[in-house]
Amino acid sequence: MNSKPDIMLLRMFYISISLLLATVTGIASENYALCKVKPGENVESLLKRYLLTPHSCNINTFLEINNIKNKNLIYSGRVYKLPLAIKPYNGINIRSSVGISDYETAKKIEKLNLDLLEAGIRDQNFRDNKKIWVPISEFDCKDGSSDAFSPAITDSLVNTADDSLDNKTTDILYTPTATELKRTGVKTINVPLMGKGYDVVHIEDFSLAGQVFYIIGGHGGPDPGAVYKGTNHTLCEDEYAYDVALRLARNLMQHGAIVEIIVQDLDDGIRDDAILLCDTDERTLGIHEIPRDQKKRLRERVNVVNSLYEQYKKKGYKIHKAIEIHVDSRSKHLRQDVFFYYNKNNPNSKVLAENVQGVFAAKYDKHQKNRGYHGHVEDRGIYMVRNVKPDMVFVELANITNEADQKRLLINTNRQALANWLFEGLRK
Repeated sequence: MNSKPDIMLLRMFYISISLLLATVTGIASENYALCKVKPGENVESLLKRYLLTPHSCNINTFLEINNIKNKNLIYSGRVYKLPLAIKPYNGINIRSSVGISDYETAKKIEKLNLDLLEAGIRDQNFRDNKKIWVPISEFDCKDGSSDAFSPAITDSLVNTADDSLDNKTTDILYTPTATELKRTGVKTINVPLMGKGYDVVHIEDFSLAGQVFYIIGGHGGPDPGAVYKGTNHTLCEDEYAYDVALRLARNLMQHGAIVEIIVQDLDDGIRDDAILLCDTDERTLGIHEIPRDQKKRLRERVNVVNSLYEQYKKKGYKIHKAIEIHVDSRSKHLRQDVFFYYNKNNPNSKVLAENVQGVFAAKYDKHQKNRGYHGHVEDRGIYMVRNVKPDMVFVELANITNEADQKRLLINTNRQALANWLFEGLRK
């Protein structure tokens, strides 16, 4: 097995799968991969370390197979079962090995195993040791979308653009409509949320007039997301995702789009520093405290986006696009190109993700010809992606633990380039 100190040893053992679990997964499994919890890890960060999406399906399966009732009660140094079933590989193909017929799912399973190998978590290729790790709940997760719940956000909590504009500038958190800008002859808008030096947004054209964009920076408030602790500094996922989100929003505003920024930090605008200090004062729409509970937090954001969507739809707006921005966390030895998730139930979501990915592929081909680009587009059952009404793309910018990937985050011009490329993809 891999002996690197940051890679936890995994072993196999035999355990009977209950009928309930077999029903949930559709795959009869007998073995699980095991993991040891690191200091400071919770269930979400543990799953991400093993390249699993921390959505409720994976979390609930983790709790089920470990007989845990409270996801906050996992202990450092203790060994737990992962929602990764270990199946014998027959040397022919993955589908016949694990008992599935869907080719795309088989390719996802293959990619996960290869990524686990590259990250040093697996020590052998599944074709060599004849063992394939099959994620039980990673794909096609409904993630609570059918659950009934009371909206956490009502229309009264949603801010919209102020209709009162003077004939020169307007001072708001959100952009006014292109019609209002054209009518009043406004050439610039003041957006204090962008921060000093970026708060004056010059309108270049109205090529995105009539389009509404919902920008969501991942995590925030009590949840910093992935955290990297270096010798002299700490990097928090939510700070870098938010900075890129603001830069993207500003680009969209410059072309007459309506932009709704779902997660806001009224103190931190666009920052050009390498180290963006971690804090917890982000608020939903800049007003409402972000819930500590992940499920409540995600449902609140879905409700906010969908409430805004319905308001703009009633006003006649037909083009709505949402993007959620995250920074990934994997083994520090694994470089990760920017990649994208879409909603398989919405064809426009896939097209949107492919458009953005296409821009990144072209930019890498132009600026880093010899490096190549391996950022992929795929469907995963992520709650936000499946439940917001606008066409949605979910993006992971880099691996925050990898020193090479960190340059994509620490250098402000790189963050601006990420925002520019995202803008080009969304504009297509």
